[in-house]
Amino acid sequence: MGCASSQDIGRDKYYHFAAGATTAAVANEMELPRVASSFAAGFAKETYDYIRYSHFDVKDLVATTLGGIVVNYIIKLNL
Repeated sequence: MGCASSQDIGRDKYYHFAAGATTAAVANEMELPRVASSFAAGFAKETYDYIRYSHFDVKDLVATTLGGIVVNYIIKLNL
C-alpha cells in the first residue's frame, strides 16, 4: 500500500459518509433501523479492511455512521 495524500483521505471520508447515507435510505425503504444499518455496514467494511489489510479505521466507521444519522434526522423531519 502506498501513502495516501491528505486530499485522498478527506475524499475517502466523504465516500464513507455517502455510503452510510445511502445505506440508511435503503434501510428506511426496507423498514429496518437506519442508523444501526449504517453502523453495521461501516463495521463490516472496516472488519474486511482489518482482515485484508490489518487496518481498522475508526474514523471511517464514524463517517459512515454519521451519514446514517444525518439521513435519519432528515427522514424524521420529512424533508
